[in-house]
Amino acid sequence: MDSECPLCNALININEICPKCSSKMDDMGPVKDYLDPYSPYLEKPAAKMAGEHRCNHLFCCPNCGYDTHILVNDIPT
Repeated sequence: MDSECPLCNALININEICPKCSSKMDDMGPVKDYLDPYSPYLEKPAAKMAGEHRCNHLFCCPNCGYDTHILVNDIPT
């Protein structure tokens, strides 16, 4: 069964507030896109070979630089 991240596909929004300065944090995309230069260009099945059904997103505060990871549950396609 195929699945996709609703945040990557703009089906949901997450409004995360920075715990340090209370600014709205920016979604910087999936962490896997930062792992190597070709990660964003891999096909979805190859990128999810481990059977992972969650997408790990990096959120960063533009004001103070604080960052955190948020796991987003995939939805079936």
